[in-house]
Amino acid sequence: MNWLEQEESLIALGHQQVRRLVARSRCRPVTTACLAAVIGLVIFAAQARRPKLYEAEVGLLITEGAFEADGRPRPRGELRVFVTDVAFADARLDGVIDKRNLVHRFGASDREAARARMRKMIEVHTWQDYFEGYRQRADPPRTARVTIGFSAPDPALALSVARDLGELVAETQTAHETQTLMAQIDGLRVAVGSASSESARQRDLLEQAERTLPARPDLGSLLRVKQLARGLESAEKASRSVAAQLLEAQLHLRTVQQIGTRVQVVDPGIPPWHTPAKSERLVRQAVLALILSLPLAVILVGAFDPTIRDEQDLRRAGLRLLGRVPSHHRRLPRVVV
Repeated sequence: MNWLEQEESLIALGHQQVRRLVARSRCRPVTTACLAAVIGLVIFAAQARRPKLYEAEVGLLITEGAFEADGRPRPRGELRVFVTDVAFADARLDGVIDKRNLVHRFGASDREAARARMRKMIEVHTWQDYFEGYRQRADPPRTARVTIGFSAPDPALALSVARDLGELVAETQTAHETQTLMAQIDGLRVAVGSASSESARQRDLLEQAERTLPARPDLGSLLRVKQLARGLESAEKASRSVAAQLLEAQLHLRTVQQIGTRVQVVDPGIPPWHTPAKSERLVRQAVLALILSLPLAVILVGAFDPTIRDEQDLRRAGLRLLGRVPSHHRRLPRVVV
């Protein structure tokens, strides 16, 4: 048996320390009871002063566009960043604040303070995110589910704001996708113009080379004409490719505008929750404070009691046991050092 096997297990050591703390605290019942009462009052006061918050959740279904050409995986957390940074921008949250009069309901000094408190009450969770995998063109559109939660002292207010936030994400997604596609279309139009100009330039060079070709052309002239023909073919191919991308982007934009939002509120939430009476809530808080205060008092009294009561306390203090004196205490013998 090596020294590791001779060491006492953590469970047995923990059980021994708990028994030691309980035994030491029982030697000071008045101190333990008073300390437990003080801790219980502090916990009860902290719970009573803290306002009760109710959380409402709204479920969103985000579907990928049917004409989406980019099937690359989306980084983990991209949807959450879009919701928190784009959909919940300051200007958009200000609309919800004004609609629900949150400055007055939160007791905030101004709209900025209400917005900061509102952000602390918003919870965004992403689950079943299939955008993390690749998608082929023949595969069905990828989907993801996002849950938006909002906490407030009033259950009806929590549900109303949560639904407003869900609708805000849906509206923002449509506007954001439309703006992105319009910017992409503008860039493709510029690329189409550049490709057309390059094709026209290559065609003019080829025609000029063919006109200046002598009746008995040499090998160098033939190679130059052949090279210009290849350049024209490549330029026309690039022009057709960019034109196809432009047409696809325009079809995608038309689909987005016809379908509307790609974010659907599939779970609008339910009217929250049974609100307990104030007396019932106070009783629960008192019981919880009592349950938490007693173990804390036992730990504090048992750990900080300076009295040496057994051989283990002697070893902890670095003292040597000389003998024992009979004690009238029923539980703990009295030791002499």
